[in-house]
Amino acid sequence: MLPDVRITSKVLGLLLLFSFQGCESEQSKAEKAYQQKYAKAKALFEERCQTAGVVIHRTVRDVEGIELTKVRPKLEWADKRYFDPMFEGAAMAGENQGDDFIKQFLMSEFLVPDRPNERSSLGPPTQEKKRSGLVIKKGYAFVEYIDASARQRFMCRPDWSLDHPNWVPGQHHCTAIERSSTRYALDYEDIVTPADRALWVAGTRLKVIDKQSGETIATFTKFVWDPGFGVSTTGRWPWQHADGRGDRNCPYEQFKPTSNDSRYFVDTVLIPKQGD
Repeated sequence: MLPDVRITSKVLGLLLLFSFQGCESEQSKAEKAYQQKYAKAKALFEERCQTAGVVIHRTVRDVEGIELTKVRPKLEWADKRYFDPMFEGAAMAGENQGDDFIKQFLMSEFLVPDRPNERSSLGPPTQEKKRSGLVIKKGYAFVEYIDASARQRFMCRPDWSLDHPNWVPGQHHCTAIERSSTRYALDYEDIVTPADRALWVAGTRLKVIDKQSGETIATFTKFVWDPGFGVSTTGRWPWQHADGRGDRNCPYEQFKPTSNDSRYFVDTVLIPKQGD
């Protein structure tokens, strides 16, 4: 005797329905879990942002050179640290690194005359730029740093004789020195709190230090977060992608490149000497 096809089809339909509902339930649970984690992370980020920003106790004018107590390490393309929730430099993942970190303090800034308080691009002060009508704000005449691997202090000075508009080799020269000639230093301390990093919230604190007195004369505290929690399905690099986004950075200023955050902070405290 042949089975009742109608009954068999009905049973099969019910099984498929239950299976679909089960999948829906799992998907719903995953979505709910994500929304709960997102809300918790967002609340934490907003709480941390209450302590973010710049605090300046005093400024110093006509500063010729500064010391960098640390240099942001160079990360290669697609470095795995961009995907690591515990990466120390996560809050500054979009900033200049390595040699470019040093060079940013030597570069000039090109300000639009009718927007003098709006931070702008950095670069070599070429003849073309000087004829452009932009206001050129010079960087520091020299920068000192210690190469940890060589255990040697270096002084770097700009060389604009190439008259090249881009950051190319030969635009600055570094020489070994025995002792420091700077009074002020820029230091940074990355904020790595495991509970925060579990929710992909990272921070850093920059400090301008008077080496003579040991006083911290200004601080800049910054936080970022990645609402994707490190998941990369589109080829993005989570920490670098988070840095520079207005809803994922605090403090945040529209049109201000985060790649120069350290430079933009320190030169408002230690104002570079202009003129010859």
